[in-house]
Amino acid sequence: MLIKADQAFEMSYEGPRGTRKEEFRKVMELVDSIFVSAREKGTSMEKGFPLLFNQRNLENMRIFLLNGRPVSHIGLSVVEAFLYGCRLKIGMVGAVGTDPAHRGKGLAGNLLSDCMRKLLVEGADFVMVSGIRSLYDRAGCVMAGKVYSYDLTNEKAQEVLKRLAVPCRIQECDESQLDSLTSIYETEPIRYLRTREDFAILLDETTYARPRAFLIELGGKAIAYVCIETRWGEDDARWIVEFAGSRIAIVAAIPQLLERLGLKVLRLTVPHHDLELLGALSSLERPKSSHFGGTMRLINPQGFLEKLKPCLVSRIGERANRLAITGGGAMISLDDVKLEFEDEKDLTWFLFGQPEIVEERFTHFIRPLTFKYEAKMFADVFPLPTFLYGLNYI
Repeated sequence: MLIKADQAFEMSYEGPRGTRKEEFRKVMELVDSIFVSAREKGTSMEKGFPLLFNQRNLENMRIFLLNGRPVSHIGLSVVEAFLYGCRLKIGMVGAVGTDPAHRGKGLAGNLLSDCMRKLLVEGADFVMVSGIRSLYDRAGCVMAGKVYSYDLTNEKAQEVLKRLAVPCRIQECDESQLDSLTSIYETEPIRYLRTREDFAILLDETTYARPRAFLIELGGKAIAYVCIETRWGEDDARWIVEFAGSRIAIVAAIPQLLERLGLKVLRLTVPHHDLELLGALSSLERPKSSHFGGTMRLINPQGFLEKLKPCLVSRIGERANRLAITGGGAMISLDDVKLEFEDEKDLTWFLFGQPEIVEERFTHFIRPLTFKYEAKMFADVFPLPTFLYGLNYI
């Protein structure tokens, strides 16, 4: 299909469409030319984000071309996930870029709309976009979810451990122990569907974050793990990009991890629903409010709600089966109780929560909510847990 992205632009572009096998290398040349940070980190976009850039995902590498040459790209990865036992399908969008000579023509906007349509057809529930910019805001994506960030030093960890005595031991994980990571991860109530092979790919040293994984043992049994980014951060500080298993053991392992890696600070992001970890760290100063690291948008609001109903029934009983989202996301109702929204952005904030505080440069992407919880039943259900990217970041 030929599409003219801007009437004032005389040339016609081919797309939007997926990448063909013979075009893969040209697309990677375009992406690598735009995202130079991967090269600066000693890798490439293909090696850095292997779940996105591979021959099995060609149809999700959405492009515009001119005279057979790719000039604009958006990457799409579709993953299965679990939220308290409810199986969901999540789209992840990243590597959004256009050749500088072809910017301002509406190509990225057309590609993003194309991705949203594709996700709807394929049954996705919502999309997570790894970025915060006007392009995503215009497409209805919002900064949603509630998380808290901690800078954990040895002194702070020792302060916590005065109350929590856990004689754990850390061990850096190698490929022979991926089964232990997989088993621990499977105990997480909020997680992506991930195989042992996925772990092997995501923990490869050529990935963008180049994470190092550490098992945490208690009594000789692996009961938790942390994955720590090694390409990012200051000289003496790094992020824990993913964790799973016993939260108390994770906190107890912080001094050993700091010593092993020669760091002063390990930075940790905790979603609002992780009550055990928030409780374990409650003796520290108030954490910084944050968000999951990107923007999100509902793809199929009512379908998403239907998938969640087994979980919602456990919270408010069988009446949860009568919850409905109508008007394309303009209203949520339960019997005679109704909440009306200005638009789908309000609905997303209602379901997933809104960050308490965002950086000054992002404040114009947040607005006061136009609704109130008029019934306690809604407050008992929402906001839903916040998904973090973890190792699945694209």
